[in-house]
Amino acid sequence: MKTTQKVSPRRAAAAGFFGGAIEFYDFFIYGTASAVVLNVLFFSGLSPAIGTLAAFATLAVGYVVRPLGAIVFGHIGDRYGRRTALMGTLMTMGAATVLIGVLPTTAILGDWAAVLLVLLRLIQGLGLGGEMGNAATLTMESSPRKRRGFYSSFTYAGGFVGMVLATGAFALVSMLPEEAFMSWGWRMPFLASGVLLVITYLVRRHIPEPPVAERARAEGNTERFPVLQVARQHKKDVLLATIIAAAPNTVYYIVSVFGITYAVTTYGVAQTTMLILVSISSAVLAISVPLWGGLSDRVDRRKLIVIGLIAEAMFTFVYFMLMGTADPVMILLGMLLVLVFGHGIVNGIQAALFTELFPVEVRSTAVSLGQQLGGALSGFGPLIASAIIVANPDGWYLVALYAGGLCLLAAVAAIFTVTKWGHQGLQDDEVAEPSTPLTTRLEGNDMATTR
Repeated sequence: MKTTQKVSPRRAAAAGFFGGAIEFYDFFIYGTASAVVLNVLFFSGLSPAIGTLAAFATLAVGYVVRPLGAIVFGHIGDRYGRRTALMGTLMTMGAATVLIGVLPTTAILGDWAAVLLVLLRLIQGLGLGGEMGNAATLTMESSPRKRRGFYSSFTYAGGFVGMVLATGAFALVSMLPEEAFMSWGWRMPFLASGVLLVITYLVRRHIPEPPVAERARAEGNTERFPVLQVARQHKKDVLLATIIAAAPNTVYYIVSVFGITYAVTTYGVAQTTMLILVSISSAVLAISVPLWGGLSDRVDRRKLIVIGLIAEAMFTFVYFMLMGTADPVMILLGMLLVLVFGHGIVNGIQAALFTELFPVEVRSTAVSLGQQLGGALSGFGPLIASAIIVANPDGWYLVALYAGGLCLLAAVAAIFTVTKWGHQGLQDDEVAEPSTPLTTRLEGNDMATTR
């Protein structure tokens, strides 16, 4: 058997962190742009309200294709290596984002501008679909058993740093005179992705494959099509992961994307102010995620994630209530409550929780699929919230009820994972026969708790 190089958990966490940062920077500069500029430049023939809906619809398109990306890059991760898949997702996202930065608008290309914008958004979604699952899997398989929650959480923390960079970049360019911003300023955050792409590539290219995954492939313990094994043996756990992933993501997108437009149009808060507030709260969120992940190594992950989901549901209402004051300090307080003490708990735990549900031979595919099916559902959050407000301009409480209700549903799903799996998890060096269900493999084994 080929001798494998043991990967440091810190290096693996760094690879996940920087990869998550670039991937979500790419993805969310589009989300931010859809709230502030794309409705004007690419959907100019529509009314402002319908143009915003159209821009959010193209935002949602990127989420719809993410499950396909999960299958494609999850397959690559399970069959050919986690690192190989991660290099592929990086290049896919980076190229699409830079091309958006040079895409002519409707004034030049007519309707083809919107068509090409949607196509590039699809490519973005394809790349992101395989990113988080492979990154979380590589980090988890490279981490000591009692520190999985802490190290795995850096993948999600990196994602939030990418969101900070995205909103911060638009906060800077939005300070330009309006004519300059609308003509070329909005393109700069997209073009800057090229620099981040090179940095992340240099961080990632020397990360070795986790020995447990390499051993599984060397011994032939992989399926030709891992997604088929997932569909046969792990569909219930993928469904639970989907529900748990969808709810908090929906809340975040409503706060960070829809909330910008709603605060500006309804309460007269300055657009730049909202972008700065989202940047500040997301930065604090990124810091909190590893802290919550580390806590989950010492207490039951599933109980903690239930607490986080319930808190996120409640604080969503508080956020919209405080937004009604139009006071930036109060709006920031509402953001911090919902993001740090709700969303942060959930995202600090998700990577370890999801990766521990699945065996090594299909882990990249199963984790990616659960995350991205949830991501696809949550991508409609800003669109649904915008539609609610179009029908009922004062219906913020309906938006909060929609997002909070999803969080409570996710809490129920998390409780079911407690009932089914308890404290059992996969050994770091386990390589099981692909045809053997996990529940069967656990029987009779003297297994330690996952924490």
